[in-house]
Amino acid sequence: MFMVRKTTILLREDLYQALKERAGPKGISKLINEILAEHFAKGRSMFGAMRPTDLSDLRDHRDRI
Repeated sequence: MFMVRKTTILLREDLYQALKERAGPKGISKLINEILAEHFAKGRSMFGAMRPTDLSDLRDHRDRI
């Protein structure tokens, strides 16, 4: 179980409404925690935010434009 810390955040009205529609008025904290944990808990690649690619995306060096 994780330690819980109470804080105040200021949200834009449109973001608040979207969170409230998705999680309900009592589930906003849980949804925000899930979103933040997904964003911050992932190990970042040393290559930044580059999307993963596969070999089908690569061109042969002999290809001509």
